[in-house]
Amino acid sequence: PVDWVQFRPMVKRNLDELYAGICDGMTYKEIETLFPEEFALRQEDKLTYRYPRGESYMDVTLRLEPLAHEMERTQEPVLVIGHQGILRILYAYFMGLSRAEAPYVSIPLNTVIQLTPHPYGCHESRVCLMKKEEMLDDGQDEPVTSMPVRPHNHQPHTYAATDPIMNAPSC
Repeated sequence: PVDWVQFRPMVKRNLDELYAGICDGMTYKEIETLFPEEFALRQEDKLTYRYPRGESYMDVTLRLEPLAHEMERTQEPVLVIGHQGILRILYAYFMGLSRAEAPYVSIPLNTVIQLTPHPYGCHESRVCLMKKEEMLDDGQDEPVTSMPVRPHNHQPHTYAATDPIMNAPSC
């Protein structure tokens, strides 16, 4: 038997998605086409790159810090439902990763990641709610979890106009 845990829902504004400013709602391909300089700058430094009139991962990290401290003091289970960028930052914080690693943490879709604190970090377990094959059959695909980096030879990226990864919404 499974014990049911009742959660008190709370909406926290600091869990809002990273704001992409003038690029908000665009795909990475659209950003690369319309703002190639911005696209290149973000590829070079995803942590501190700030979208024009938007936020950087560092800005969001600072916004989330008080919430992370509040979560550490909480004595009851906490369930966080958020965008991948937000979850990357919180995961990195609780797993003791550096800020520089946070933008590249893999947070798969349709997966519950349970972090259980202990004196020197957290134990992690993952539960997949929907297999990749089921997502593809359902018309879903894994979005870009970390923007592609320019190859060492500095050749431009090439991908099909129908590529679901490069055409995923930006975050």
